[in-house]
Amino acid sequence: MTFYVGQIRPFHPSEVKHISSEEDLKSVVQGDIIETLGHLTQWDEDCVPVKLCESWRQIGDPVCDAALREVFPQPSATVGKDLLQALKDHVASNTGKYPAAEAFLDQVLQTPPAGLSATEEEVIIAQELFIDDSVQIMQALLHYSLAGGLARSVCLMIPSSLDSPRIVRTLDAVSYLLPHVKKTRNELIVSLEDIEATISAEARDRTFVRLVETMQFVLEVMGCSASPAPPDPPTPTLDGAKAPDDIRRAHNSKLADLLPEGEGWRSAVRVRLLHGVARWRVQARWERDGHADTTESVPISQEETAATLAAFSTIPIWCLRRLHLPPSAAKARAYLALWRHVGFYMGVAPSILLRYFTTLNAADKFIATAALNLFLEGSPASQASARSPSDPAPLLKGPTLPILVAVSRRPPLNTSLVYNVALTTHLLGRPLARHLGLPPSGWWMLAKMHAFLLVQRVPHYFARWYPRAGWLEKRRAVLREGMVRTVRWNLGMRRTAFRPRTGIDEVGAGNGETRGGPGDSEREGGQLAPGVAEEEGVRPDPARARLLTRQWKEVLYEMVGVSVAVCVVGGVFGYLGMRYVMSSVLYR
Repeated sequence: MTFYVGQIRPFHPSEVKHISSEEDLKSVVQGDIIETLGHLTQWDEDCVPVKLCESWRQIGDPVCDAALREVFPQPSATVGKDLLQALKDHVASNTGKYPAAEAFLDQVLQTPPAGLSATEEEVIIAQELFIDDSVQIMQALLHYSLAGGLARSVCLMIPSSLDSPRIVRTLDAVSYLLPHVKKTRNELIVSLEDIEATISAEARDRTFVRLVETMQFVLEVMGCSASPAPPDPPTPTLDGAKAPDDIRRAHNSKLADLLPEGEGWRSAVRVRLLHGVARWRVQARWERDGHADTTESVPISQEETAATLAAFSTIPIWCLRRLHLPPSAAKARAYLALWRHVGFYMGVAPSILLRYFTTLNAADKFIATAALNLFLEGSPASQASARSPSDPAPLLKGPTLPILVAVSRRPPLNTSLVYNVALTTHLLGRPLARHLGLPPSGWWMLAKMHAFLLVQRVPHYFARWYPRAGWLEKRRAVLREGMVRTVRWNLGMRRTAFRPRTGIDEVGAGNGETRGGPGDSEREGGQLAPGVAEEEGVRPDPARARLLTRQWKEVLYEMVGVSVAVCVVGGVFGYLGMRYVMSSVLYR
């Protein structure tokens, strides 16, 4: 199946230029029809030239990097720290001593410039779109953006899904998302069952927790909260004026969380700082290992950060269309506007945001000509024949299958790995899925998948036609709070502040030597620092959980009851109408 991206002129199939490497893109001209891994588009002024992508690879986040290096002596000193609060504390207690940290805080404490800031109306529309289609959007984020590998750096956990030498070194340096796969001589992995057996239960749980932390980031950006209460009324200051926080919240209730000191703002800035620590660690590892080409690109560069933003802003819209729930153009523009606003605080260059994240066509073409081309750097499947006997299967070098293993057989859906592979293939398209090494699915699993997806669409269709607005508002309220509480439960009753974890080392299983040897080895590290779980802990609220469960059942019962009643009434009227028609014919 071929996916059509952006505005495309009429063309003949013989005109299509098939792109298999970045070199192929250097010869395209205005108006050419190109196809990359099953995604077809027309080259126009909104496409990203290869030279521009190459220039982005040389740029990281200098303001963020300088602030971190000024406050912390080395990357290991950041472990377990709330990075945003640490920078604030250093600046507040040592005025003028940390100019780089002050410059960083000055930058993130300003509102986005004109053209980048979302409006109150756009935020409301985007957040309602997210809540109404949360199941499908979460599937898009998991099965395309994360498992597919397009969100390569978010939360320091998605370095890449690719098997190029540059990206493998990034994975080795900050392997926070990938499970620690034991390397064994003469091991042959030939099936999904073998892959599941290769990854330990502990490794799956660690990966799952990091995915859930990413979901917390998304929920906080989308204004979801575990508290059903409205904001407190403005608190007057000593002189009777409103405090700055109160002015901000009173002025824009929905936009407030995305403005400085809002919860969504804190998450975006903390993720940006986490990327900075990752970049620092990767560069330190590369220098220590003596890689000669470390100057060719910056780890977690502007190219990768912008691709990550596209994975959260545009890919969900693509997947909603593929799942037969296409949003209107107005809703898609609002969703893009919200993430463009967030991208400013995540450290994406304003020039990139203004050029490629302001119109739907430009955002689509950015993925088709910049983000998807990241996959052309290498393929796990294409290198299977060159596998070293002491290496794990190449399919496990990227996050695609390890992530799908980690989320399989998890409540509430308890889907199997085979099902998750089928859904990922459906969303990615067969060419891209094949490139990532995913095996084809059987017809019976495909039939079950499409039936399951149809059932998931029922609430969307019901909300569209059901006239009682109170049902939709109740569903939104329960989902908005329930998803946050579910995330915290999956984190072990914890709300993460995106603190850096411990570093990754390889330990030889036989002799305890770090960095491994030719024998068996496994990765160790990537853990929470001591005391972090307690510091980030949240208190359970069983009474509120029971209330939400009851309200969710009421939402489902009303939907099912009304649907059944409509079917029964429709059936009765249909039967009576048929009898009337038949009697009229017989007794004419």
